[in-house]
Amino acid sequence: MVGAVKIILFSDNHRDAVAVDRILLLNRDGDRFISLGDSEMREHELSARNVYGVRGNYPFEPDFPYELTTVFAGWKTFLTHGHRYFVKNGLALLAERAGAEACNIVCFGHTHQPYLAEREGVIFLNPGSAATPRSGGVPTYATIDATEDEVRIAILDLDRNVPLHTLRRRRSAASPWR
Repeated sequence: MVGAVKIILFSDNHRDAVAVDRILLLNRDGDRFISLGDSEMREHELSARNVYGVRGNYPFEPDFPYELTTVFAGWKTFLTHGHRYFVKNGLALLAERAGAEACNIVCFGHTHQPYLAEREGVIFLNPGSAATPRSGGVPTYATIDATEDEVRIAILDLDRNVPLHTLRRRRSAASPWR
């Protein structure tokens, strides 16, 4: 039996270390802290904060890979910034990659807008922007609480630390995720 894990994700903080530090402070119980790119912070700045992740499309990104596939408590998860999948024009290419990787969850950034939905059995999560939201939004980040049997995802307003969007899925015998 795999234990519970709490993942904290943020994207597009664009050198705003104060936003990153606030996210970390609000989530001291987090097991993993992940940047989904466009942090523009140096690798040692993120590593000192116990943050790893993927690089974005800015030239001053840390020396992280462009994408990662990992497993959290049995949930196969694909991490990318999203610019290489043209996510501002839709999720078709990202969905295709998720299918090829047989992922349960896909996490991406780049749009500066939060997004949380399930499409064809795959959960798509964009935590929005921790510092520069678009379309009049508020700074946001996301949490994933996962056990082998259940995943709970929330996108939170960084200023008020309250959930704006949530999603909960349980595995079942009929689930394609087994």
